Amino acid sequence: MLIAKINRKNLPNRAGFTLVEVMIVIVLVGLLSAMVGPPMFGYLQAHRLQTGADRLTTDLQYTRSQAISRGRVLVMATTVNSYSITDPSDGTVLRQRNLDRGVALALAQQTNFYPWGMADPCDFNISNNAGAKQVSLLPTGIVEVQ
Repeated sequence: MLIAKINRKNLPNRAGFTLVEVMIVIVLVGLLSAMVGPPMFGYLQAHRLQTGADRLTTDLQYTRSQAISRGRVLVMATTVNSYSITDPSDGTVLRQRNLDRGVALALAQQTNFYPWGMADPCDFNISNNAGAKQVSLLPTGIVEVQ
């Protein structure tokens, strides 16, 4: 028993990590971050572009359905960074949306949706650093994404 107590007292206290171990972990985390960072930012840009095109498509379809259900002509007007859906007969804004940061439409334009389901044909070019997508509104009121 006495020998076990003496040997325990002579052992160094090894609680915690050494400075070298901590530095190795920091270097490894830094290397992994450097490898994962750029592809992650590219993915985020591509996701923002896809989300912008999806929202625009959904809002074009919404405008068509509202024009049919209200029995009125509705107007979708776009700027470079936003768009709005209005009822020109009374000036009511049905929906207004800003595009995500970095995502923009190529130009400002306006298109009409008619109560019988048709629409003025229009191409919306939406882009950011990840690329571009074209959202086409056909005269039949159907929306296509390319």
